[in-house]
Amino acid sequence: MEECSIRQAEIKNEPEQAGYSASKAALDKFTKDLASRLDGTDVLINLTDQGWCRTELGGPQAPNAVESVIPGIAVCAFVDDKRSGRFFHAQNFTGMSLEEAVAKAETMEANPYVI
Repeated sequence: MEECSIRQAEIKNEPEQAGYSASKAALDKFTKDLASRLDGTDVLINLTDQGWCRTELGGPQAPNAVESVIPGIAVCAFVDDKRSGRFFHAQNFTGMSLEEAVAKAETMEANPYVI
């Protein structure tokens, strides 16, 4: 079983986004804490950051098309190496097939968690 948390790119100087940012920070923290208990089991939990994408929330000025992050977002659901607590940047998988993205993801170590 796999769960992915999608983390919004850093939002600075936008108080109207404070609720969104706070909820994402809380989800990130919970995910990383839970990962420490699940590492090595058949339940995987990792984080994915899609980056700043052109969506209703991201706006038309965002540099990344939604399509560019699909392999990086989907990879979290297909990694099957019993390692939890990783933070995947979807942009690191741009242009890859899903199979290539999964192979790359399975070689990645957990990143230190910093809020």
